[in-house]
Amino acid sequence: MGGMMSGERIFSDSKAIHNLDKQMLHNHDPSLSVPTPVVSREMNEQLNFPKIELHLHLDGSVRFETLLELSRQKDIPLANATTVEELKKVLVTHEPANLSKVLEAFEIFLPVIRGDLAAMERIAFELGEDQHNNGVIYFEARYSPHLLLSHDHPEVNASHIVAAVKKGFDKAEKAYGIKARSILCCIRGLDKKFPQLILDLATELPQLGVVAIDVAGSAHGADEQYEPEVVAAFQEAYRRGIHRTVHAGESGGPKEVLRAIEDMHAERIGHGYRVMRDEQMYIDNFVTKQNVHLEACPYSSVMTGAVPLDWPNHPIARWAKDDINFSVSRDDPTCFDNTMKSELTLVHDQIGLTVHQLWKAQLNAARSTFLPEAEKAELVKRVEAAEPPKN
Repeated sequence: MGGMMSGERIFSDSKAIHNLDKQMLHNHDPSLSVPTPVVSREMNEQLNFPKIELHLHLDGSVRFETLLELSRQKDIPLANATTVEELKKVLVTHEPANLSKVLEAFEIFLPVIRGDLAAMERIAFELGEDQHNNGVIYFEARYSPHLLLSHDHPEVNASHIVAAVKKGFDKAEKAYGIKARSILCCIRGLDKKFPQLILDLATELPQLGVVAIDVAGSAHGADEQYEPEVVAAFQEAYRRGIHRTVHAGESGGPKEVLRAIEDMHAERIGHGYRVMRDEQMYIDNFVTKQNVHLEACPYSSVMTGAVPLDWPNHPIARWAKDDINFSVSRDDPTCFDNTMKSELTLVHDQIGLTVHQLWKAQLNAARSTFLPEAEKAELVKRVEAAEPPKN
């Protein structure tokens, strides 16, 4: 497995990984809070169509109860939180434009799961169970296996992490009929060998449910200025036929989105909201052509400051009006305490999409999964069969 065969591993201090470029911090009022929406009984019934989630970070999707249990077992404190409510106060962001708190949360809880294969399997299974309880029939979870390694477990390598996740997903599929796959994520600013290692893992581990690669910014700020090694890895992935999604247009602008599409051959864009700053580029690449899918995470978008708190004018409102190729996901539920139903409720109640438009986003997601064509067609058929009336 490339560098992994020789025992090379990439470890990185979480504080360095999540060091944020100060220019990315937006001014925010700590007294301003936007709670996760409550899903009413009526809305719960209206959202009974099959759901698909494409932009979800596995290591940002851990149950609070599980973190507390692991914390007690390993005697690793979680900022002195001992109850779920205390932990939510520490980890969950409800303050718009507070990206710093979102990133700090990972520094707090990742130490209790790193290098622990049993924990990774459990997290993957529990995520599948949680998704099933929200009517999700398929999701793709992204993570950087190298960042889940630990000096305390030198016997564990990146492929072991992927295998543990696969075991958890398989258990969830057997128990609930839900299907899940892995996307392996590069992290900007790490060792120059890192993108190649991710590419090689994705090439060698499709039998472990790996369907694509991704890249996100962190170590030098989430500025989306991806290094030449990252771009080269995505170009090689294109040549190898490995699927590609790229974080772009969240902290960067339209030119970063265009670079992801033209230079990195992105089939999907993670977030992409700031493409709206260039009207013609938006029209050319997403209205006229609809082959590139936009993975929107609305609650996250406001909490991180990617877009201002102005729900009626959120980019998703325009995207739905133009009927472009986009879907709705949650990003990091451990940081936002959101479910797929609460996220769709937010989009309905605050941004103004109809139930039919929410369903159409699920259809877009089904058509944009990184599954083989036969499996994708099955998902599309299930979503199409549940079309609600237009209203």
